[in-house]
Amino acid sequence: MNIKAGLTGFACLVIMACSTIHFDRNTASTAEAKTHQQWHHNFVFALYEGSKPVNLVEICPQNSWQSVKTEVSFLNVLAAVPANYFAPIWYPQTVDISCAVATDNSSN
Repeated sequence: MNIKAGLTGFACLVIMACSTIHFDRNTASTAEAKTHQQWHHNFVFALYEGSKPVNLVEICPQNSWQSVKTEVSFLNVLAAVPANYFAPIWYPQTVDISCAVATDNSSN
């Protein structure tokens, strides 16, 4: 019975492979970037959002976002496997947002 449970767990890890999607803004800015990271939660085959959509205007004031990365990381998979053991219930993702930080170029 332990071998069967182990093989089932391994199959779940293989099926729930890690993935990454990048959304990059084409700007010529060389400003420093501030990164914000949060988890996003989806339920039931990822058909329903459990958390609010990422609000870039709220996170990056003055529409200064440079990139957004949506990722199903190994940590997300480790967290989701126990919840999805009996049925596909929860699909967490990690969202990384990079915002341009305004630099003061005035000289005194």
